[in-house]
Amino acid sequence: MRPDRSDNRSFPSRHSSYAFTFASIASHQLYEYSPFWVTAAHTAANAVAMQRVLAERHYPGDVLAGAALGLMSTEIGYAVSRLFYGSPHRVVPMADNLPGLTAETSALINFGCHKRDYALGCGVESSLRLSLPTSDHCGLGVAMHLRSQPVFSTGSYVGMLNAFGLSLNTYATTAIFDGRWALEGRVSGGLLRCFDRPCGVSAPWSYLLDLSAGLSRQLSRDLSVGGRVGCDLTARPHSDAAVLISFFTKAQF
Repeated sequence: MRPDRSDNRSFPSRHSSYAFTFASIASHQLYEYSPFWVTAAHTAANAVAMQRVLAERHYPGDVLAGAALGLMSTEIGYAVSRLFYGSPHRVVPMADNLPGLTAETSALINFGCHKRDYALGCGVESSLRLSLPTSDHCGLGVAMHLRSQPVFSTGSYVGMLNAFGLSLNTYATTAIFDGRWALEGRVSGGLLRCFDRPCGVSAPWSYLLDLSAGLSRQLSRDLSVGGRVGCDLTARPHSDAAVLISFFTKAQF
């Protein structure tokens, strides 16, 4: 059943699967022309997914599943195509710490929930991050976040806890394996403004802190893709923390 109770076709989100399919195809076809095609396509797909949640047409888990279906089906299609037609030889450069703009899609999976009247379900977050290196292995960044988590009372859905945030972060990175992979550790801190608070379950403002580790692959001099996992801490109601699982695309300049 959809959050707005209009019908029972909530899972998975077809709009999200279409949007991330298009984003993945556009990325494959256009990234050699400019890495910003990739981050723009990823950001547009994020916007579609968040609109479906904010409009209460889907739960966050629905759009995350739709995104996974879109990305996986496209990647499988390209993998099968390469078996028959091969792929042009590309010289992949070494992973460098360069300034960049990152589009990121994250799942928030709560743990440590208290047994009280309210509970939070799996959430989704879309982020846009600007990174500026301060040395060969370290840097600083600033990010914008839009997130949504469903609120349940005695097992029944009551609404979405929606928030917008700004954060500052510091990171350290190093090249590993063949030098085309990079391992990164990140610490972020900032503020969240909750603009939808069902039943007043959260304060209007909350701190934001996350600790994470990421692994990325350099695809071209100007583009890297990867994922990260970490722990997200906020003043969420009746929840101590959440596991943060993300995938990202980074256009470097």
